[in-house]
Amino acid sequence: GYLPEVRREIEHQLFQGELLGVVATTALELGIDIGTLDATILTGYPGSIASTYQQAGRSGRRGKRSLSFLVGLDGPLDQYFMHHPEALFGKPVENALLNPSNPHILHPHLLCAAYELPLAEEEQEFFGPEMIPLIQEQEQAGLLRHQKGRWYPSASLSYPAQRVNLRSTSEQAYSVVDTSQGRLLETVEAAVAFLQVHPGAIYLHQGESYLVTDLDVSGRVAYVQPTDVSYYTQPHDLTDVHIIRVIADKAEGRGRVFLGEVEVTLQVIGFRKKQQLTEEVIGKEPLDLPPYTFTTIALWFHIPPTTGIESRGLNFAGGLHALEHAAIGLLPLFALCDRQDIGGVSTPTHPDTGGPEVFIFDGYPGGVGIAEKGYELVQELWRATLELVRDCPCESGCPSCIQSPKCGNNNQPLDKEAALLILERLLRPQG
Repeated sequence: GYLPEVRREIEHQLFQGELLGVVATTALELGIDIGTLDATILTGYPGSIASTYQQAGRSGRRGKRSLSFLVGLDGPLDQYFMHHPEALFGKPVENALLNPSNPHILHPHLLCAAYELPLAEEEQEFFGPEMIPLIQEQEQAGLLRHQKGRWYPSASLSYPAQRVNLRSTSEQAYSVVDTSQGRLLETVEAAVAFLQVHPGAIYLHQGESYLVTDLDVSGRVAYVQPTDVSYYTQPHDLTDVHIIRVIADKAEGRGRVFLGEVEVTLQVIGFRKKQQLTEEVIGKEPLDLPPYTFTTIALWFHIPPTTGIESRGLNFAGGLHALEHAAIGLLPLFALCDRQDIGGVSTPTHPDTGGPEVFIFDGYPGGVGIAEKGYELVQELWRATLELVRDCPCESGCPSCIQSPKCGNNNQPLDKEAALLILERLLRPQG
């Protein structure tokens, strides 16, 4: 979210040797060619093998020797690779995932294409059958005009590349404004605005803490002011998933797996203040924010009857919740994505099916292909998840296996042993 001029200044100082090192987000791998770095330190697994090589390769260019360190954090994927390094060095670089028919992606790119060269109907061969309906929508909106069998940009259409967000499928974003200096700090995409810049949130910008004093939902502006506090904030949210239609389903092991279109509703209902270092909860505050709803693609698996859980005094709902967290944490093994790109819901009785379900959905409107890859490789996902949870040395669950840093329910309830029983049952052959 840094403004372009801020990024350029940091790059310039590094080029000139004014800075001896830079701490950066993973965006450093994009478009910065610095040939004289001696070492790179990757704080946590970057989320994909491709990104690992890309970030490590920031050092050692121009034929010089270099060092690259990968420091494993306590997340499931990090710990999986710490214990199974062959899975990192022995696997090929992942395939990028994209759903080209996603209207949230296709809509602005059609405008860019028409701006470069007027579109003809036969170009459906390249853009797919969704092209004509979307073009007609843009024509009705006055963005394109039809003339002699082709669609041209209208006079009212400004440079359409400004409508394309390289970091998100959403055109909407919230501006973060520092009221103490009356300046724009950065922007936050709408999908995560209620989670990151709700009233009372502590927001970090360039290592400095800011308190969110107000959130203008209609104007999409978050007002902040510098603060010096010893706590951070964690949102408390509720997520509901409604099944719109089933695209595909199949029997796998003792369960049944589905792929379909779903409606996700996220409601941020409050937040916690947590002491830095000790993680002690020092306060809770309610929030009254509107729900955020979007349509996306999800996979879900129907859990078969699993005997012995309740009789052992285990928590079935906690087992489903633990399985959801661990599977989401390992899905990037099979699909080029980050844990933050995926959401999940688990419930012993889902209103649309009447039974126990675990949902994993793309965190972007329309979906980008993550759920489809998970559906395709669900057996491998289950096996890796079972291996991770079973081999973790903790007694009842930890951030390395079943706890999630983004859980809106504060990782409650969770039951590691129940999750193992459910996974073993899922993977058991039919018969």
